[in-house]
Amino acid sequence: MAPMTFTYLRDPLQKLYTMRKLVPAFALIAIVNQAQAQDCSELFISEYVTGSGNNRALELYNPTNQAIDLADYKVGRFRDGSGTPMLLSLAGTIAAKGTYVIVVDKRDPNGTGLEAPVDAALQAVADTFVNPVYVQANSPFYFNGDDAVPLIKGASTLLDIIGKIGEDPGTAWSDANGTWWTVDHTLIRKPSIVKGDTDGLDDFLPEVEWDSLPNNTFTNLGWHDCACQTFSVNDVRDARINLFPNPAADKVLMLTASRDIEKVEVFNTLGQAAHSVRFNTTAVREQRLDLNHLTTGIYMVRIGMAGGASVARKVMLGK
Repeated sequence: MAPMTFTYLRDPLQKLYTMRKLVPAFALIAIVNQAQAQDCSELFISEYVTGSGNNRALELYNPTNQAIDLADYKVGRFRDGSGTPMLLSLAGTIAAKGTYVIVVDKRDPNGTGLEAPVDAALQAVADTFVNPVYVQANSPFYFNGDDAVPLIKGASTLLDIIGKIGEDPGTAWSDANGTWWTVDHTLIRKPSIVKGDTDGLDDFLPEVEWDSLPNNTFTNLGWHDCACQTFSVNDVRDARINLFPNPAADKVLMLTASRDIEKVEVFNTLGQAAHSVRFNTTAVREQRLDLNHLTTGIYMVRIGMAGGASVARKVMLGK
């Protein structure tokens, strides 16, 4: 399919009239709504994963100081240059300054081919699993590098997008050097970006707002570094942790932090406390966590640091 082209005119009314003849109603509404976006005021896409097999994921980031109910939000894709999106309604809550990781629901360890399970490390950091069955006519979460991927609020307000509505780039969108970005890569939003891309019709230049990581990199999912954090009431701007390996086959984790660690808590998937340790000494920024007494499964590790900052990560313990 040849990519659609748009004429950008100096007169906004003439531009709008021209686009009305070229693009579907949804895209037109998205353009009109772009003026509503403000810095650090709405959810945006903070990480994008198109890896091998079924490894597909999106991370949403909440830059505000309030938790946000996801019931009014949708994600999906404009397949192969289509102007009409396939959309998937969300549920749950995303915490203030927090992330929400969405992963395609392929978890059968015996699955092969189109049913191959997503990587265990990706499963470990997921907040929700979606779209378990692929149907060609409507499968919102099976983006393959040449699909524009939107975040939408309400009926049609475009909050963010990866790619360009109405354009099929071929295999993937690329940078100025012709290097593919949206396939076999993980993309992370640059810390300086404080709102989503609300113009779905402008050219998508991935290197402007995104950093690119190698194929099947999942280590940054579950947290996001953003300039909006400077507005946090807890001043968590420089509170960062690294927790590895994940999955931890031998149930031993190495923890490093940018601030002194005061407390480590581990919770199971029911929210029940499974392990806790408090440090009374100062300048503890590295710690070995031996969790062999816990059963194999997914846990939430919450690290409390000096200054009141708290960072949480999901981990997979055991094989």
